Amino acid sequence: MSAWSGSVLPAFALGAALGAAPGPVQILILSETARGGITRGIRVMAGANGTLLVVMVALAFGFSALQPGPGVLRALRVVGGCFLVYLAVVELLTLREEADGDDARRSLPGDGLGPTARGIVSVVLNPGAWIFFATTASAVMAEATASGGRSAAVLAALAMTLGVSCTDMAATLLGTGGRAIAGERGLRWVRTGLALALLGIGLVFVGQGALHG
Repeated sequence: MSAWSGSVLPAFALGAALGAAPGPVQILILSETARGGITRGIRVMAGANGTLLVVMVALAFGFSALQPGPGVLRALRVVGGCFLVYLAVVELLTLREEADGDDARRSLPGDGLGPTARGIVSVVLNPGAWIFFATTASAVMAEATASGGRSAAVLAALAMTLGVSCTDMAATLLGTGGRAIAGERGLRWVRTGLALALLGIGLVFVGQGALHG
């Protein structure tokens, strides 16, 4: 039990810290929650955290093939950056329609990509996430396996995912309260800021991939 607690508690704390760090997933959760309420935010969480859990459990079972090489990371930066730019542009177009009072709700690119799918892709195409998996997360899983066996590593994977989920839920609740605090007009400004933040992160990813190519 002491070996398990020695692995599980640090893994939970690391997950909570990871979830609290500003990044594409957290900004996407806030943006989607502000856009469509807590249900939409939770669906993004389900996609992102479910993907995280799958990768963490795979690491707990010793899948070293999850460590991407430099070429793969460059491709992830470019493709992942383009995805974030795409989401930002779709959101900015949606906001412009809302500001124009268009109730017809024309079909926009990305309407078919639901919040859960966006959460999944935001992890799969996030180069920072894969660097974390290949370094810190792998080290935590290795330490848990050494101290308590495979079961302790699986528990550590679950604990880390739970830690991320707790802080992601806090972001979801924060986004839910935005309408009551800022009003509809203020919320549109918040959504615009979040979309521009996603746009900026996406452009940085694309630039890093291109420059390191």
